[in-house]
Amino acid sequence: MIQNKIDYIKRGAFDELYTPKEAIECILPYIPDTVKIIWECTAIENSEIVTVLKANGFEVIKSHIKDGLDFFEYEPQQYDLIITNPPYSLKDQFLKRAFELDKPFMMLLPITTLEGKKRSEMFQQHKVQVLIPSKRFNFIKEKKGCWFQTSWFTCGLGLERDLNFIGSTKKNK
Repeated sequence: MIQNKIDYIKRGAFDELYTPKEAIECILPYIPDTVKIIWECTAIENSEIVTVLKANGFEVIKSHIKDGLDFFEYEPQQYDLIITNPPYSLKDQFLKRAFELDKPFMMLLPITTLEGKKRSEMFQQHKVQVLIPSKRFNFIKEKKGCWFQTSWFTCGLGLERDLNFIGSTKKNK
């Protein structure tokens, strides 16, 4: 649980990096066929995650703390999968909450999220699998390229491998 909601809304300098379309398109082949309803728990207006998922036939429930729907307190009645790009300064709290909800999820996080003893133990306990794109995503439209690699940290998808290097539409199931 976040102690101070004002701090949660203000957050870190790199927490408002908006997900580019190509970052969502590359994970579409990895969404299980049984998934019909997806919850995007950090969806801003005009979210590319929501737009791409809806364009591909999914029902999307969107929420955001600024709309009074705090991921740490709110949960939709029905959904099959969480897909989100959470604030990176709160990645541990988002992961912990997702594990508590006990639903499959896909979170776009810096690849350095693999680092650390505590997270390593948590990932092993919950059998986290990672989709590692072949390129970095550009989060800021005015700039060419990005200075860090992000990957999709997943749980509950039942992929064949724990580390999945992706760059094509080939499905690793």
